[in-house]
Amino acid sequence: MNTDYQLANKTRRELKLQNMRRDILVSDGAKALDMILEAPSPATLIQSFPDQDLYYLMHKIGVHDFIPVLAQAASSQWEYILDVEVWDDDRLNPHMMTQVFSLLFKADPQRLLRWAIMEKPDFVEYYLSQKMHVVIREHDELPPEDFDDYITLDDKFYFRFPDRQSGTDEDSEGELLPQDAPRDDGLPDDAPELIEQMLKTLAAMDLSVLHGLLLETSSLLPAEAEEEQFRQKNLRLAEKGFLPAHEAVGIYQPVAGKNLTLRPAITNEPRAFDPDIPMPPMYFTQFLNGDSLFSKALEQLNRQGGIPGLDSELAALINKVISADRIKIRNRESIEKPLEKAVSTLSLGLEVLMEGSKAGVETAVDLIKKYFLEDIFRTGSREGARLQNMARKWYETSFIDAKNLPLSFLGEAYLGIIGGLMVQRPMFFADYADKVLYRNFAGLSDIRATRRQLDEIICLDDFLKCLDVDIATFTFGVLTYKSMLLTLWVRDRMDLNKSKPLSLAPIDLAEFKDFFAQLFSPEGTIGDTQAKDFGLWAAQASGVHEADLPTALQGILYGLLRELESEYGHIRIQDLDPRFMPMFLLSGQD
Repeated sequence: MNTDYQLANKTRRELKLQNMRRDILVSDGAKALDMILEAPSPATLIQSFPDQDLYYLMHKIGVHDFIPVLAQAASSQWEYILDVEVWDDDRLNPHMMTQVFSLLFKADPQRLLRWAIMEKPDFVEYYLSQKMHVVIREHDELPPEDFDDYITLDDKFYFRFPDRQSGTDEDSEGELLPQDAPRDDGLPDDAPELIEQMLKTLAAMDLSVLHGLLLETSSLLPAEAEEEQFRQKNLRLAEKGFLPAHEAVGIYQPVAGKNLTLRPAITNEPRAFDPDIPMPPMYFTQFLNGDSLFSKALEQLNRQGGIPGLDSELAALINKVISADRIKIRNRESIEKPLEKAVSTLSLGLEVLMEGSKAGVETAVDLIKKYFLEDIFRTGSREGARLQNMARKWYETSFIDAKNLPLSFLGEAYLGIIGGLMVQRPMFFADYADKVLYRNFAGLSDIRATRRQLDEIICLDDFLKCLDVDIATFTFGVLTYKSMLLTLWVRDRMDLNKSKPLSLAPIDLAEFKDFFAQLFSPEGTIGDTQAKDFGLWAAQASGVHEADLPTALQGILYGLLRELESEYGHIRIQDLDPRFMPMFLLSGQD
């Protein structure tokens, strides 16, 4: 039993190791490797890393440069690398198994073989069964004539590699290939060379163990072995918060603020270090600095002493996001993706819970003390899901769907809004305002802006339903709601649509020039008369009084005229060209 003095020493050592690990994680690859190998006790430091942190470092430093570190890593850390690298959903990927086994074999050949055969025999046997054929020759049998391509180490067990080819599964930078990279059995694979080296090493260690391995490989039922390995892998990853994707997706299950579970009372009593409790990963903490509401609240909360176990709670939340979205953590970019989603959605959830009260960092800190992070995340996720449901319900009865039109009919801006809502996880259309096209909803301002634009789309669609338009008459140009409305307006005012259904046949350029001349003033602007006429046409076409046109539709029509001014107000009549006027359906050319 540990005395208080021994526990204090263990706590002091762990704090020292924790600081070392944090410094290593934030350093660049080359410096991090030097810090690990030059540590007073490298093996102790390496094995103290949480599995996720060590895996992140492996890809940050480079898998081949990382071999000296892997040689001193714990077997459980090796197993984690196998668990996250070699599976394609519920199927083992033999090509990736070759890559990881090759890496671990270079790190420590004999240790790998001892560990794999004693701890994971079915796993190794499955791999061998996928890569080679084994034949056992009885003592009184002559070698068959077709044994020329077989290899034997004892003239009893023979093995060969079907369709043996040379090559590696490395990319141009020598890194492990992405697990989702398309592969065919006909592609180069260095499994034959690796397996032959492994079997020769095992034979030198203990020939009887080699005999048992080959005998069991030849009688293995691959489907059963794979299913059992999948079950065990899921159990191991679940302990680290990596639930199977179909279970982890529950993190996106919407929950209303009134249904949140209260966090138990927080005690500020220091907890003694327990070596049996695994340390939470820290690799993501280096990316938590930012201007988001959650980041600011977390920083202030830490200054106040923090909440016991909050790091583990945040790590578990991020791991669920990683599992649900099937993200592979290999580098800085792949870490930032789920982390940015977690922080943005938590910030949104905090704003939702603060609705109606004074919003601020202090209030956010109180909410984190009151509710679990997962519930706050689900509260924020609910807002995006509501917009997504609204968009999908609209589309089912929309003018676009009824007329079999593509979503590009909505134009670039509205297409971006709908595109972000139609994906599996709804996104905010940033339109490169934040140097990205899409990002996660980060606050109620994003939700409100998207809701406002979605309402405009629905209002526009309701207006289009009132128009009796023959889509089949469209034959030339670019068909969007802009070109449709403007062309129908021009055709009506030029008396080209004398009957219904309304035609979208292109307008002859020579006839259009007269309308164009009247549309713009000498300064290239559209006057109030033309703008009012556009609104009058819309009211007549939809069968309502002009004063009853929805405000959102009036804004859309006004925006169209302002866009016309920007695009065509400076163009001379003699320079008009239908090929460069996508806002109208025109034909002919001077």
